[in-house]
Amino acid sequence: MDEGKRKICRPAVFVVPLGDVEALLAASDGDGALLYLHILKCGGAYDEARACRDLRLSQRAVQAAATRLERMGLLSAAVPEPVTAGELPQYQARDVVRRSEESPEFKALVGEAQAALGRVLSSADLKRLFGIYDNLALPVDVIMLLIHHCKEENEEKYGSGRALGFAYIEKEAYRWVNLELVTYDQAEAWLAEQERRRSLTGQIQRAMGIHDRRLSPTERKYIDDWITLGFGPEALALAADRTVTNTGELKWKYMNSIVHSWHQKGLHTVEEIEKGDRKPAARAKTDAAPAASKPDAQELERMRRLREKIKNS
Repeated sequence: MDEGKRKICRPAVFVVPLGDVEALLAASDGDGALLYLHILKCGGAYDEARACRDLRLSQRAVQAAATRLERMGLLSAAVPEPVTAGELPQYQARDVVRRSEESPEFKALVGEAQAALGRVLSSADLKRLFGIYDNLALPVDVIMLLIHHCKEENEEKYGSGRALGFAYIEKEAYRWVNLELVTYDQAEAWLAEQERRRSLTGQIQRAMGIHDRRLSPTERKYIDDWITLGFGPEALALAADRTVTNTGELKWKYMNSIVHSWHQKGLHTVEEIEKGDRKPAARAKTDAAPAASKPDAQELERMRRLREKIKNS
């Protein structure tokens, strides 16, 4: 076969700047060239999860290739704009069916989703699932984590008798994309952190003496902020006690000011707080004690006369 007569079978449809081609050839970077072409195919948008899936490269390999493209000046480090719900394309049912037949991966995802939810997915459900898979480009294992997470949250809020709507799963999928939870490890680590916070919130609620009701969204927001600042149940129980002592009731805004004042002083444990944030009354009493015990001039004179009297008697 004459090597000099080989050519691409189809006409080129991309316009690639000659300078980019020369930079890629000079770098001899196969993964970088593949990623460059993939980004070009996607209209210039770099989507790490989709690149991993389409190019069959690991996340580390794609990230390294992207870094090299940035160094060559072929890829900008632009901050992605957040995606919002309602932007999924209007998929036709026949397109979803065709993709299910053509893609074993999506077909398996449909089966796994139906097993997790305990029902056959409706046409509307399938369109939403396909949008999460195709448009948001979340990997299948991440989508399954997402579905199980939504199912657990739904059961916690409403009990096991209420069916989970796919609209909620779609909304949560957008949230995960904006949080950059686009790999299994990232999603798993985030879920573990959410579980830690959920457990800690329950401990704090009990430490504050709240046993007979659920926390309101505002109360949860306060506690989540305090957890982020590094406070545990014992310290927050002390803050609640001081709040009730000073105001006669548990006022969350007042307690929040106490917690943030401790944080500004670098006090986060009960031991640190007791040493570094004594009550003003206690400080005043301590400071006043030496002055009260110090004899004044009249007392010194009286004592001198008493000693003289005893000496001369």
